[in-house]
Amino acid sequence: MKVYCNGQLQNEQSLEEIFEPGFLFGWGAFEALRAYNKNIPFLDLHIERLNNSLGLLGLEKPNLNWQDIIKELLAENKLDDAYIRLTAYKKRKGTGTICYVSKFEYYTPEVYTKGFSAIISPYKRDRNSLNCKVKSLSYLENRLSWLEAQKKKKSEALVLNKEGEIAGGSRSNLFILREGDAFTPPLEAGAFDGITRNEVMAILNDLDLEVKEKKLTTDDVFNCQEAFLTSSLLEVMPLVELEGKSIAKAIPGKLTKEIHSRYKELTRIS
Repeated sequence: MKVYCNGQLQNEQSLEEIFEPGFLFGWGAFEALRAYNKNIPFLDLHIERLNNSLGLLGLEKPNLNWQDIIKELLAENKLDDAYIRLTAYKKRKGTGTICYVSKFEYYTPEVYTKGFSAIISPYKRDRNSLNCKVKSLSYLENRLSWLEAQKKKKSEALVLNKEGEIAGGSRSNLFILREGDAFTPPLEAGAFDGITRNEVMAILNDLDLEVKEKKLTTDDVFNCQEAFLTSSLLEVMPLVELEGKSIAKAIPGKLTKEIHSRYKELTRIS
C-alpha cells in the first residue's frame, strides 16, 4: 500500500511505526532527564516512574536495560553532558521503545542569573486527569501552554486547575518561600510528582525550612519573598516575574541560589 507523507507517496511498510497505537493516539509515556559528565543522576527513579506510568496506561513494561542503552548512546555520540529522553509506547503487539540523546545546551549560567518570567496559561488543568500522574505522550495542553508563553517572549506558563489554584508550570513544579517556610502545590491540586521536586523538598528540610504542600493562588506568588521552578532539565530556576509583574525584587533570591547550589552538588558526581 502507498501512503502520502510530507509531499511524497511512500510504501506503508517504510512508515509502519507511525501506524502503531502509541503514535496514532499518543498512547505512551516518556521521561526527560540529564547526564552530567556521563553521570546520570536519579536514573533509577526515572525508570521506576516510567514503569509505573506504563502500568497506569495498561502497557507492558519493556524488558531492557535503559542504563546500558543510554551509556552506549552517550559513547556513540561522544557526549558527556546531554539531554536524554526515554519513550515507551503502545504497539499492537507489546511495547515500543525509543531512547535518544543530544547535547544539552538549554540553560546557560546567564539564564539562572536573570531568572524566568512567566504567564498564566489560558488552558486549565483537570486535577483528576491521568495526565497529572503520567508524563503522557498526549502532552498537548502542556506544549500549548508553553507556546503561549513563547508567543509573549516569556520563559514558562503557570497552569491553573479548574478551581483556579496553581497546579504548576507547563513543564515544571513551583515553589515559593515566605517567612521562613516553603510552599508548593499539592498533588491533589494537579501538581506533578516530580523527581526534582522531591529532591528539592529534601534540600529544603536540610536547610531547616518547613515544606508545606498548600493550595496556592497567583496572589501567593506575588506576596512571596522568593519563587522558583523545578524540573530535571531546569534544575532550580528562579521565577522573577509573572504576567508582567515583579515577584519580590525581580531578581533571583539568596535562598533560591543556595538550593540550586545544593542540587548541583547532588548531580555533579564524578
